[in-house]
Amino acid sequence: MPTPTSTAYTLPPPRLAKPILLCAAIMALTASRRLAYPGSVLHSTLLPLSPSAAGAAMWLQWGVFWFFYVAHAVECAIMARMLRGHRVLVGSRAWWAWMGECFVGGKFCFEHLEAVAGGKKGT
Repeated sequence: MPTPTSTAYTLPPPRLAKPILLCAAIMALTASRRLAYPGSVLHSTLLPLSPSAAGAAMWLQWGVFWFFYVAHAVECAIMARMLRGHRVLVGSRAWWAWMGECFVGGKFCFEHLEAVAGGKKGT
């Protein structure tokens, strides 16, 4: 149970929810290598336009995948320190909610946390 001075989790406001959901969609799409393999929509429509497009698409997908996952993992480490400063107990429901949002949404969760912790509730 959070202490009175801890920062409880609230859902992000629409202006932050949209980019968080976009990040989640990009992470989900780039996690599957099948996106650019033969038989996919991308492979059958866009990749035949250039002989090197298939290789470029695979490289781009792999690069975006690693960029997002590594960047968001680093941001989770930063978020964990911030949550400690806001007295959110490690392993609590609020902690897991903030960390999940951070891993999926990246930098946008910092804005959300500061708005909630500052009493503005994300406005």
